[in-house]
Amino acid sequence: MDTKTLLENLFFIGIVTDLLPDEGRAVVKMPDHDNKTTSALFVLQRGTAQTKHYWMPAIDEQVLCIRTPNFAGKGMGEGFILGAIYSAKDVPVEDDAETRSVVFPDGSFIRYKDGEISMNAAKHIRLTAPRIDINE
Repeated sequence: MDTKTLLENLFFIGIVTDLLPDEGRAVVKMPDHDNKTTSALFVLQRGTAQTKHYWMPAIDEQVLCIRTPNFAGKGMGEGFILGAIYSAKDVPVEDDAETRSVVFPDGSFIRYKDGEISMNAAKHIRLTAPRIDINE
């Protein structure tokens, strides 16, 4: 297999079709490969040992993926979802590179900008700690 073909088969943009949240995996449709679906791909996380981060893409979300070559046999091996990517359909919710935010489907959000953290919950906020100090 030549290098160009290998790279085209390694990296691809796909659409999430199924989730396996208890395994941290998802199945992805490959529009550029006759809409074939992948086996369950691992969803990359920021931490999985001591500090555990959890994120799963949504069904129909556009994601960037990589598949590893299966050197023992023919075809491709396991793969990974590297992350979701914005598109004309799903545009960024912020326009400032210094802002960090998470906006949830119900309108709740957490946003950091210029030293200020803003939170909005559609229902309620629950804080649990041995001690909570507000405006001290």
